[in-house]
Formats: sequence, C-alpha cells, structure tokens
Amino acid sequence: MELIQITTYKDLGRYEKEWSAILEENDNTNPFIEYEFVYNWWRFLGGNENVEIYVVKENDRIIAFFPFQLKKNWYGYMLHFLALGDANYMDIIARERDKDRVIMFVFDALIKEKKSIVFYLHGLLESIETHSKLSNYLKARNMKERYSRIVTPYIDLQNISYEEYLKPRQKLHGLDRREKRLRALGNVQLQISPSAEINQVFKVHQKRWEKKNDTSGFSSGRKQSFFKYLAEQNDGKLRVRLSTLTLQNEMIAFTYGFACRGRYLGYVLGHDSDFDVYGPGRILVKEKIKRNIEDEFHKLDMSIGYEPYKLEWNTDNDYTRKTVFSTNTFRARIYRNFIWLKETVFSKLRKHYSVVIFRRNTIGKLKYYLRNKEKFHFWKDIWKNRLRPFVYERKQYLIAKLTVSELKKESYFEKVTPEIALEIKQNRKEMLQKIYNGYKGYYSTDVNKAFWVNENVIRLDDIEVVENLKKKSIYIRDWENENLEQILSFAQVNYRPKYIFVHVNKRDQKSIHTLESFDFEFTERLSYSRVLGKRKIKREGAFYYSFKEKFSKYKNE
Repeated sequence: MELIQITTYKDLGRYEKEWSAILEENDNTNPFIEYEFVYNWWRFLGGNENVEIYVVKENDRIIAFFPFQLKKNWYGYMLHFLALGDANYMDIIARERDKDRVIMFVFDALIKEKKSIVFYLHGLLESIETHSKLSNYLKARNMKERYSRIVTPYIDLQNISYEEYLKPRQKLHGLDRREKRLRALGNVQLQISPSAEINQVFKVHQKRWEKKNDTSGFSSGRKQSFFKYLAEQNDGKLRVRLSTLTLQNEMIAFTYGFACRGRYLGYVLGHDSDFDVYGPGRILVKEKIKRNIEDEFHKLDMSIGYEPYKLEWNTDNDYTRKTVFSTNTFRARIYRNFIWLKETVFSKLRKHYSVVIFRRNTIGKLKYYLRNKEKFHFWKDIWKNRLRPFVYERKQYLIAKLTVSELKKESYFEKVTPEIALEIKQNRKEMLQKIYNGYKGYYSTDVNKAFWVNENVIRLDDIEVVENLKKKSIYIRDWENENLEQILSFAQVNYRPKYIFVHVNKRDQKSIHTLESFDFEFTERLSYSRVLGKRKIKREGAFYYSFKEKFSKYKNE
C-alpha cells in the first residue's frame, strides 16, 4: 500500500470520482463526509487550517481517504478530523471490507513519522463500525484509548405511524394550544424554500442568537458563503433542504438541513424571537416530521445534544464519540491526559441542561454587552435592570375592583387585530405575547398605547402572578394609556361585566387616587420580593377598605 498526502483542495479535486464511488458503495448517509461538503468546506473555511488528507493506494487503485487537520505544538503534533465545530459527524472514507487494513496502515505510518502525536477524533457514530475497528487497532498496538460520548437522537420514520406517533406528543408543552393560537394570527404554512431564501434565514438566525452564545457560527460573516453555496447546489447525493414556517408570508422559523440517501439531518433550527411564546420551532419540527414521511425519508436525524425537544421527539438514540489516544512520549501523554480530563468534565456538564442554558443565555448576554459596551450605561442598563433585581428586588401591587351598577354611554376604540400586531415594529414581541395570553387590545390613536382586556385571568407578568376570574368579570391592564372614564364606558357596553378588575403599583399615589375617584375598591395586596434569585410572594386578600383611610399606614411600612 502507498500513502499519498493531499494539502490543497485543488489537488483533492482529482479524486472526486474515487471518493464518491466508495461512499456510493457503502450507501453512506453521513452528509459531512460527502465529497461536496469536504471539498467546499476546505475551499471556503479551511484555507488556513492545515488540512492534510491522506489517500491510501493499493495496486494502482484508491481504496481510502483520511480527512485530517494537523497542528504542531510544544508536545509534538495534534491530529484531528477536519471541520471540527462544523461537521457533527466524521469518519474515514473506505469500504467496510478495507477498514481494518487501512486503519492499521495509516496510523502506523503517521506514528512512525510524527513520533510524538496526539489523536483527537470527533464525530464517530457508534452505529458505524469505524470506532470499534479503531479500538481493535489500539488494543493490538497496546495503546490507551479514552472517549466521551454524546447522545444523538433520531426518529425512525420507517417504523412509525404519524398519527400514533404524534398523539402522545400533541399536547406536550401545550403544542396543540400554541399551534391553534399561532394559526389564529393568520395563514401558517410549511414550505421547502428555494436557496434564494437563505439570506432571510441568516437574518432570523442572527436575531435569535444576537444575545445568546452561538457556538456554531452559522450566520457569521465567515461561514455564510459556505452554507449559502451548499444550499445553491443541486447535484450530488448531498442536498441542502431549507424548510421554513411562514405566517402571512413572513418567515418565523426555519431548519437548514442535509438530505443524504434517505436520511434527513436537521443541522440548524431557529425561529424569530418575537414569536417565542407560540413555540414556532416545535410546530416546525412537527410539520417537518410529517413532510419527511411523505417524502419517504427513512430517518430524521436530530443531531447531537441533550436539548429537551430532541429527547421528546425522538424514537431512538445513537451516540457520537470523541476518541483520544497518543504515542507514548512524555509530552504527548501529558497533553493526552489533559484532553481526557477536559472531555470528561465537559461530557458530564452537557448532560445538565441548566448548565447549557447558563452558557448559552447568561454568558451570551454578557458577551453581547461587552461587544456593544459603548451602547450601554453600566448602572442604568446592567446593574439597575438586570443585576440589582437578581440581588434584591421588592414590589407591591394592589388589586382594585369596580362593581358595575349602571350601563354607561359607549366610547369608541379601534381593536388591535393580528394584522396590526404583526406589522408593528415597536414592541411587537410584547404585543404578540398579550394576544397569546388571551388579551384583546384597544386604542384610540396610537396602537402602542393600547389598553388590554382579559376575560379569564388577572395576570401580573413581572411578578409571575396569575389569578382566575369569576364569571361576568374582566381584567384591564395598561389602563393608564387612555382616558379611564372612556375605557370603563367602552368595557361596560362591550363586555357587560359585573366586576372590572385592574392593578396598580402601591407607590403610584396618583393612579390610586384616580381609581378611588371612580369608586374602585382595593381588594388584595401582593408583596413580591427576590433575594439572590429566590422569589417570594405574600398575599393579603379580602380586605375592603377606603384607601384614603389606610394609605398613611401603608406609606409608613
């Protein structure tokens, strides 16, 4: 056997036929080792990554490729599969019958040449035999092997009935309720979008991850050209599928996925953060499963990770390994042991989703503020609004009730329709969340100054209090935005309530006097406190009193 080293992507172009023939014979479904992915990754992203692809030639016939990157360090050499951080899975390209021989030949040759070398091989799926053949080689050479593994959920589309599969999941996290309320906003459709939509995909992804710690870099300037180019290709066994969920022709969620010989892999999933409460990502996954069954895919790969939604949708699990081993030199052993320790710690941390959320959200926000520190004032934007409320926060609200005794003259207000809410630019997320929570909005001139009516609950979002309303009762929030007398007249004529409830901050004396002047009674006091993140709510209810008599008492507390 002969070992040939390729060090430029142009030289790799001479071996496209042999590379693709091996994968075709293996009926490969791993998109990341397809020639189109490797060649174009090297062309767009690997120019300065010291890529070295080793070709095994036997009897004038190419029988294997080893796609590596090589780095030289103080301890010698580090060798790992290429596209680390971009390719979730990786492997050697060889026919199954040849793998044992080529593994022994190539690794023996590399160890003989490099002497002090650490191998760090990511993305080895346990459902593929490469990892076990590699273990057999290491045992034969009396070399120590360590590996970490991460769950890789998937859906076996060949062996499920969509209706039976969906039934126990339809109400999971209120999926049916969320979908119903999303569809109430307008026309919702799943589309297999053309590559021309990729720029909008990047915009949605950037908005979603603006304040989060995005380790994929999917929409970064450096990687956009690569992912866009793949999406534009129509040849080969590797195809990119852009699936989008649209509401009134606006993209609100997407998946960027790879189709490869009957396997669909969801590579990146994202949604517009304005629609968080509607769960468009989960709705898209549901619709995507149905579409993949119709398109006769046999497997929907949800990719690596312990994200809850993956473990809720999957039917089976695979596992993906990171394997580490080295030569027996002193310096290589030191670095090998360091990597073992690091991977052991990280592997355990990844299983705790709270740690993942902290890294993604909390650290992500910190990075965002540091990147844009010139736009923020520490004391106002960070300490006052974020850090201080976590350390110590105290709020008190009063619930006020008006007993309706007579019907007043009707006032006129415009209604906040779903179409208006979708088109508005300022505070769209907050407005859509109110509609989701069952509010109906009304305004006279400025939709941003609407008041909102709820017939089911009293909801104080900032202290996370929800109280059910009795029949013939309504709750009005943001009443300070409009004339209270006109609001009450409108509510009485259009809702015919027996009781009208509002809430007011205990320290807002002006609003309290306004409510008293309209004969509201204060029926409940809610005291909220948070110390080092621990929340406590104290309720004092069923006290009907004149606030003028009691205000001085509360003021001195």
